[in-house]
Amino acid sequence: MRTGHEITIKQTLKTALGAELKQAITVLQLSSQELINYVEQQLVENPLLELKEEEGDSETPLNEIKEAESVEDYGSDWVDYFCDSSDLGFVPKPETDSPPVLPEPPGRLPTLYEHLTSQLGFLRLGKEERLIGEYLIGNIGVDGYLKATTEEVAFSLGVPEETVEKVLKLIQTMDPPGVGARSLKECLSIQAERSGMDYIVKAVISDHLEELAAGKVAKIASRIGVSTDQVAKAVKAVRSLNPKPGSVFAGEPVQYIVPDLIIQKTGGEYVVLINDNAYPRLRTNPTYRELLRRGGLNRETKVFIQSKLKQALWLIKSIEKRQTTLHRIANVLVDMQRGFLDAGVSALKPLTLKEVAEAVGLHQSTVSRAIANKYVQCPRGIFQLKFFFNSAVTERGGSTIAAQSVKHWIKEIVAAENPERPLSDQEIARALYLRGARISRRTVAKYRADLSIPGAAKRRNSRRMSK
Repeated sequence: MRTGHEITIKQTLKTALGAELKQAITVLQLSSQELINYVEQQLVENPLLELKEEEGDSETPLNEIKEAESVEDYGSDWVDYFCDSSDLGFVPKPETDSPPVLPEPPGRLPTLYEHLTSQLGFLRLGKEERLIGEYLIGNIGVDGYLKATTEEVAFSLGVPEETVEKVLKLIQTMDPPGVGARSLKECLSIQAERSGMDYIVKAVISDHLEELAAGKVAKIASRIGVSTDQVAKAVKAVRSLNPKPGSVFAGEPVQYIVPDLIIQKTGGEYVVLINDNAYPRLRTNPTYRELLRRGGLNRETKVFIQSKLKQALWLIKSIEKRQTTLHRIANVLVDMQRGFLDAGVSALKPLTLKEVAEAVGLHQSTVSRAIANKYVQCPRGIFQLKFFFNSAVTERGGSTIAAQSVKHWIKEIVAAENPERPLSDQEIARALYLRGARISRRTVAKYRADLSIPGAAKRRNSRRMSK
């Protein structure tokens, strides 16, 4: 038997993604806001790329690129792209001589940090205590809770933990009530103490929050030694407290949804449009194109400009390709989910990525990337594109119905139930069977949890305590 090492040559085929293709995939799967952030980064890194801010801005002239002898490196696709300057599905902007009148922005609300710092200035504190107070306020999150322990603060500032506790107690007397708490229990206890609530409320907060969450009113009453009516009143008082005292102040900026697509009904038919405001309009810098046209550049400079020009053109085409892909997918969704657009959630059909991919002529992974974090505005509201893809639930006749439609039915059934006798999951499953959907009790429980609907016992206790 022969042993030892041996050197051999073997040919293999591997799929390698180029930088341009990787960028195209990245652009496809980004949300509208992520795409704007990505373009802003590219604008900083690439001097040949700039925003086309006005409708009158010129497009990249094709003849200037040819004269720069750079278009040959990119293939005929770039020629086709610049020859076809149409904007598929873009919403036209109204033509007017005067700019639109925008409403005056409301006055900016103070942040929680600013509000607490202003109150700290009115307290008579020594230099060390004021430093501790400022440090503690800086570690209070937008929800009003202290995000660091007193031990960590004492170690960071090199002061006794007792001093930190003393200053924290002062901060917890500030407005809003409950600010500076380290836990939900402490937050509610501070508010209950300042509001002068009775001992039953304080006992529920300090010892029975878990039973409260589970709706075990009778168990709480037995342990405290009072009637269930007294506990129900105490629970109602607890529910009136604010578990996030910092929420009334300006915190993190609100993230608004910008739909990538718009579906409009025109003359009985649905038309898919690309939302112009969701996409940055780009062009290549004319100054650098002029430098290439004139020539006379040294080789290093010419190669640099051509390289950046290629990157800029590829990004522009990637965004255009993204728009076209989304437009094709949306048109297929309109055809397959016409019932939803006409009648609502109850008419939503089961739909898979495979079915849409075959209809569009794309791979499933491409469709999956394209619909990720994308929104569409239609006559029924604003929805994620993923909303239109639903698993199937078997009907009594053997046909299928979308899971989202079943969830909609569950919401309707729970809303119409007797408040004094909420339906169990088995009873909801029976009601769904009468409507034509055959699903098990466990599936009902899963869908109910997805809808954030509590169980029958919790719904009963919640309605009693709200009275």
